[in-house]
Amino acid sequence: MPGPKVSVVVPVWQSEHTIRACVESILHQDYPDIQIVLVDDGCTDGSASLMDEMAAADNRIKVIHQDNGGASAARWKGVEHATGEWLCFVDSDDRLPSAAVSDLLSKASGEVDIVFGNGHSLPGEERDFIPIDEFRHLAVRGEGTIGVPWGSLYRRSILRKYYFDLPRDIVSGEDYIFWLRMVFSTEKPVAILYKEVYLKGPDTISSRFRWTSNYALKINQLRKASIPGEQLVGYLPDVIMDAKTNFFSAVLNEPRRKWHTHVFLKEIKKDMSVCNMDFTWKEKLFLAVPSRWLRRKVIGR
Repeated sequence: MPGPKVSVVVPVWQSEHTIRACVESILHQDYPDIQIVLVDDGCTDGSASLMDEMAAADNRIKVIHQDNGGASAARWKGVEHATGEWLCFVDSDDRLPSAAVSDLLSKASGEVDIVFGNGHSLPGEERDFIPIDEFRHLAVRGEGTIGVPWGSLYRRSILRKYYFDLPRDIVSGEDYIFWLRMVFSTEKPVAILYKEVYLKGPDTISSRFRWTSNYALKINQLRKASIPGEQLVGYLPDVIMDAKTNFFSAVLNEPRRKWHTHVFLKEIKKDMSVCNMDFTWKEKLFLAVPSRWLRRKVIGR
């Protein structure tokens, strides 16, 4: 009995040196019923012509050309044109192992809407499913590789434009918000696959990105807005944990005058007071270090 069709959505931006290898890795999957949706996000290099060439040679490939709108908008455009029952995302500088789709599908069933394919990145022992309430806590804390769209499988019918609708200036952390919006929109448990199903290319965004207090505040506001209001208090300790991580990243990049009176720090302290939490003595000591240079020396950066 044939299995369900799987659509693979690839947002493409300036990828003429990597897109062919990416697409070929998808075409060479050991699972046959695959649709590939390539979204040309306003490329100005040779990517667009390469995509058209590959689509002309294989009818499993569909190419969408659009003005540049960013990765999230490109992914949503791909979802709109996808025809598979299940869907996964691949970045245009990455590849899939030959059994990636079939491995992910081995965990798919009517009992789940999401198959999380990076199980080894999660804390705790191996198990087939994680209840959605527990997985939401992991998602808010950004555990493991929750927070990246790739390496997982999604039932196409649960995906909504809202998950991808973010301001253009959100270029790091956008996928984290995608996950939060999604996991608070399904009640089904998440299936977990403990196997490598993704080959990541060179990191091109997070390695260059520098957090600021202003940016971390925006992410925190989006984080809180993604959690239904009546449930926020129950997830506030998780919110604080990830917010502190973002704040400390900003502290490494900004002079003390930028962050020590910033509204983001005030917001974290307010949330901690609700939960009877405080910075640890190590965190307080780190924040007391007077210069960025010394703070970076303390943590070895």
